Amino acid sequence: MPRSLRARLLLALLALVAVVLLALDAVVYGALRGYLLDRTDTSLRGVQSRVVKQVRQGLPPAQGLAADAKMLGTSEYFIEIRRPNGTVTPLVKGLRNPDDAPPSLPAESRPGKPLTVGAVDADGPDYRLLTRPLPNNRGTLVTAVPLTSVDGTLRRLLLIEGVATAAALALLTAAGLWIVRRGLRPLESMARDADAIAAGRGGHRVAPADSGSEVGRLGLALNTMLDGQEATQERLRQFIADASHELRTPVTAILGYADLHAQGALPGPEQVGKAMDGIAGEALRMRRLVDDLLLLARLDTVRAPERGAVDLGEVAEAAVGAARAVAPERRVELEAPRGVVVYGDEEQLRRVVDNLLANVRTHTPPTTTTRILVHSTTDGAWADLVVTDDGPGIPAESLPKVFDRFYRADRSRSGKGSGLGLAIVAAVAEAHGGRVEVAASQAAGPAGAGGGTRVTVRLPLPRG
Repeated sequence: MPRSLRARLLLALLALVAVVLLALDAVVYGALRGYLLDRTDTSLRGVQSRVVKQVRQGLPPAQGLAADAKMLGTSEYFIEIRRPNGTVTPLVKGLRNPDDAPPSLPAESRPGKPLTVGAVDADGPDYRLLTRPLPNNRGTLVTAVPLTSVDGTLRRLLLIEGVATAAALALLTAAGLWIVRRGLRPLESMARDADAIAAGRGGHRVAPADSGSEVGRLGLALNTMLDGQEATQERLRQFIADASHELRTPVTAILGYADLHAQGALPGPEQVGKAMDGIAGEALRMRRLVDDLLLLARLDTVRAPERGAVDLGEVAEAAVGAARAVAPERRVELEAPRGVVVYGDEEQLRRVVDNLLANVRTHTPPTTTTRILVHSTTDGAWADLVVTDDGPGIPAESLPKVFDRFYRADRSRSGKGSGLGLAIVAAVAEAHGGRVEVAASQAAGPAGAGGGTRVTVRLPLPRG
């Protein structure tokens, strides 16, 4: 079996057409053979009826038979009468070719029903034979006509059909090769473009084709896939660069403290203690960043979190208790009735609330009030966890980007947080089949003008 798609398509087409043509040839051959045999049987019955009529009238059986036989369209007949005593009386010897071997009579034959028999000699022609008993037990009339003319006509038909079929297949091969080559030309172009892309020539795209055809839709899908792949690679490069930048800061600080100690610039225990505190703080910061990166990587690779029944009210209450312990001067209000249960990973959902509260602590003044509300939607399909603050808000141009990894609205405050808090919130919500929305607080006015921020985490409620 050829590996080329063009060759396989062409062979399949030729095989199908060959089967159809051969079936058509067989039908034509069978129809013509039946027609010719039917004409032969008609002439046999006519000759036989003439002989029987003359026998009944007491006339010589062969009288005028030659002229009648020629009128029926066949000039050569084998006619004889077989007597009950076994004698054979040939009739109208002039109607047959004396060089032809006589027909081979079957052991049993049905009177009045024509059948095809061979000759006594293997080299002789086939015959169409008809038998009929004569009245008054005078014997059996045997009438046969050679099928030389019929066989010759059928042989010519087979020759014509063979030549016509071969010519049709040859013409179809040439036309099919041209059509298939023309139809597959866009695919060949796509294959060359794909080879170029695989060779590392970035920015390459497959050649455009008719968007209404299958090939055109394939090219469009490939280009879309390549665009998405390049965008993903660009985001990955940016992510790696941002992660490297974030990790470089604490590493540089730790190396700076170590260098000061190595140079003897920390003479007293107090200076050494401060350096050790700085190293510990930077190490903790680096650990938090690594933990965030590991969580994001785990969410990217394992889309289905550990499932279990989680009461969002209990999760929010525990997170608020921890936030009040960390920053007791901040006011945090909670409205989280029990019974709003979702299926998901309790630890990850707790991380969502913790990150949202930490984001408020990092980017708002200590006098900011934070409100947490947990409720289910009116249609009973979703559970909402809403975190609202009355802080300075987020600039309007930054709202679409706040869930990007390492994004900060104010790049000058790079030391505050890692820029992964809201990215983790969005990733956890998506892994649970939900989504996150951020907007200005309705109670305080537009974001970016002291209007506060409202973050809504919407998670699906279990059906039933």
